Amino acid sequence: MASDDSTPDDSDDSVAELLPEDPPQAEADLLPDDPAEGLGADLGPDPPSVPDLSQNEDEADPELKKQFWSLVLIFNVALFGMSLGLMVVGFRGRLQVGGAIFLAGAFAFLRGWRQYQKVTDGDDED
Repeated sequence: MASDDSTPDDSDDSVAELLPEDPPQAEADLLPDDPAEGLGADLGPDPPSVPDLSQNEDEADPELKKQFWSLVLIFNVALFGMSLGLMVVGFRGRLQVGGAIFLAGAFAFLRGWRQYQKVTDGDDED
């Protein structure tokens, strides 16, 4: 330790003399109010409860599940094919390849739409 470094004195009360013990009334008015004040039993109605559906996994008809996932697959193929075909035509300028991919996607979309109509028309009969 260098000789010019001084150690703090515990007897130095100059800081303690500058700070008042109790803040004046003007400073006390500036302090924030207690946020928990006024919170009690008056919180309003209880929020609605959400039913637990995790135990009802196998309630759907297996045939309906099969039809749903096949439609999801068909419409994903349609979306991919139509968008990829347009991008090939637009960015690469290859009209024949992009057009063929687009037409395959459009065919998948029409097939999916017909299958969807068949599934929804079959539900009306039940």
